[in-house]
Amino acid sequence: MIKVELLEYLQLQCNCQYLSDLKYNSQWPSKLRTMKHPEQFTIEEWNQTLEYLTDHPIRCQTIREVQGYLADKNDSQP
Repeated sequence: MIKVELLEYLQLQCNCQYLSDLKYNSQWPSKLRTMKHPEQFTIEEWNQTLEYLTDHPIRCQTIREVQGYLADKNDSQP
């Protein structure tokens, strides 16, 4: 099995040609929330990915915290 990083996985899931397009793609939060096996990525990958996408420091300690962050992000969107 080939290992891809979380950002690359998300890029494919959102059909973005460029990694930088993810920041402007409104699908990324729902794609991350509905991921079947979020534990396949390390917490460091999650923090780096969310920090890249939001331009805010993210310091989650567990996948459960990541899921809570994504749920809160969903609640705060119009």
